Amino acid sequence: MTYDLATPSLARLWPHEPDWSQPYKVKRSFLTDITTSRSKKERRRALRDVPRLTVALNALVSNASQRAADQFMRGGQNAPAVVPDFSRHAALTGSSSGGSSVLTMASPPAWVAEGQILVLCAPNGTREAVVVESVAASTINTVDPLDNAWASGRIVRPGIFGLMKDTTRASWHKPSASTFDIELAAYPGGEPPEDEGTATDTFNGLEVVTFEPDWSGSPNMDHIWPVEQVDKGYGRTAQFRPVTRMQGITEQEFKGLSAAQAQAFEQVFLRAKGMRGSFYRSTCKPDMVLNANATASTTIVVQGDAIADDFAAVSFASVSQAIEIIQRDGTRLRRLITDINASGGNTAMVLNSAVTITTANVARISWLPRTRFASDDLTTEWVSPRFANIRATFQTIDE
Repeated sequence: MTYDLATPSLARLWPHEPDWSQPYKVKRSFLTDITTSRSKKERRRALRDVPRLTVALNALVSNASQRAADQFMRGGQNAPAVVPDFSRHAALTGSSSGGSSVLTMASPPAWVAEGQILVLCAPNGTREAVVVESVAASTINTVDPLDNAWASGRIVRPGIFGLMKDTTRASWHKPSASTFDIELAAYPGGEPPEDEGTATDTFNGLEVVTFEPDWSGSPNMDHIWPVEQVDKGYGRTAQFRPVTRMQGITEQEFKGLSAAQAQAFEQVFLRAKGMRGSFYRSTCKPDMVLNANATASTTIVVQGDAIADDFAAVSFASVSQAIEIIQRDGTRLRRLITDINASGGNTAMVLNSAVTITTANVARISWLPRTRFASDDLTTEWVSPRFANIRATFQTIDE
């Protein structure tokens, strides 16, 4: 028996580019153990500090490339393999000759690390996989000498080192052309390192996630507030309501993200460890309308008395509730609610600190619930080398 993770230099390189008529998919999977009380309060424990990584692509090959792909499968589909990560890249900043064991890269990213596989890419289709022996500033030493010469500016991608799925389908278009459906799961512990980044927007000690959904993707929300019922099948039933607040599970799509935006979203997921962590995220909707201007005031009045009818009796000393006010110039104000009262057919909200806002300059007021990811899986679909789509689910929580 062999331990494949110890033999990255023996892995076979899949050299064929994705067919960009179909997305290139990168899936990250954490594992969270969640213990839920009767009142739906949670205790969450991350069982993975690093997510499992799976990549999937369609490769259109023809003639010599098809023969090479066929032979790749016949000769070692079940052997360790390397697929370039087509969502990440850096560029060489110095030239290296064939036979050399040194590459030069200014400010190498996190995935350029000891023991990691890098895939060097040339415009003519030449690919070469190398294993990093050490990194010192801009100098990258490789375990084995280079087979080819590599000029400054050539693209370098992280190599995803792992196993292809047991069944890989090739769809034949004609005798000399076919599309391979490739999926590779990285070996746990051998994934390219990722930079989690740091939260740039915080409130009340937590990160705030501000990505706006693409409304053409039809976001949806499940409103969840269970009632316990005792029903013997005959006679009357009894109801119990141990859950004090409604929970919502929202599915949203984020389209046309740039590489930097996609990485920022993925970093939120990495910092949260999937479902483990929590953050603030607004409903992204106009949940209330300001009724009157407020000048350096801790009280704002919003239209209608429905909020006061439902929440006036709530003790906000023990229940945390926040709102986000977005002004027309893009400024975001966030406040905790300390009290809610009826006010002449409207609702007066008492905030933990003063605001100055007018009906003319407020674009949106939204609830700002404490939230977590509703799944330990996050898939980024790259529709081109520069743009990606992400569909994510969020769940409000009571903590």
